[in-house]
Amino acid sequence: MKQLKLPVLLSFYALFAFSCAPKPTLDVPEPFKNGQQVFHKVCSNCHGPDAMGKHTQAPGLIDEEYLAENFSDTDILEIVLNGSDKMPSQKKNVTSEEITEIIKYLRYSQKAAGLEPEEDEEENGTKPSPKMN
Repeated sequence: MKQLKLPVLLSFYALFAFSCAPKPTLDVPEPFKNGQQVFHKVCSNCHGPDAMGKHTQAPGLIDEEYLAENFSDTDILEIVLNGSDKMPSQKKNVTSEEITEIIKYLRYSQKAAGLEPEEDEEENGTKPSPKMN
């Protein structure tokens, strides 16, 4: 009887752990919804809802440190696929196409948060056009 309880308990724990992923709080335009959904399925347990971090084990990605000029789309792709010293590989959990959607969602979210790349905006009086890689 005790042997039966352990698998049932482990199954319940696994179901509970996967169902507790933080839910998105931001409404994003349609072109970014797929990336948001994949992010929340794969990344939000560590990076927090809406990629903001805050009280999570991984950094918030809506931060100047992770803007494209500091942390390229290729950097994100490689870390998601291969992992790093702080993050395990996610290649079993996400496809390359899904990673591309996640990156589009993150870049949109960075822009929406007002994190604009620093360019010569004042010099030429224009704002840089958003780059969605």
